[in-house]
Amino acid sequence: MELHSLKLSLTEQDLNDLARKYMPKDVEIDDLRIKLAEDGVHVTGSYPYFISVSFETIWEITVEAGHAAARLISFSAMGVPGNIFKSAVLKVVEDIAKHENWVRVVGDRFLADLELGCAKYAVAARLRLKSIVVKPGVLLVEAGH
Repeated sequence: MELHSLKLSLTEQDLNDLARKYMPKDVEIDDLRIKLAEDGVHVTGSYPYFISVSFETIWEITVEAGHAAARLISFSAMGVPGNIFKSAVLKVVEDIAKHENWVRVVGDRFLADLELGCAKYAVAARLRLKSIVVKPGVLLVEAGH
């Protein structure tokens, strides 16, 4: 199957529902929330690391060679910018990626092959991902010829 044209709008609610539905059971993040803003995708939550560490990450979302790419552009833990808990939180994201054959880590980016993801969770289709645009409250995805 080949997709000829797709324009998909995902709201914050859609993304939060998908995160809750597909988060691996062994990943311990409390109060996970996704917010879409001009500066990127904000992901907040609490991670148990000796104590409960609240965090906020901001991710830049782009398309690289037909794959969705996410790069961490900002991180704060317990309201303070810095790196003390950054590696622990990124390890959680890497652990989630290990559960999925369609997500991989390349340097400081996570790449998602949405064709493989669709095949796993929906239907096998050739997508030809063109663009992903993050706007306040909505993620716009375009694929096709």
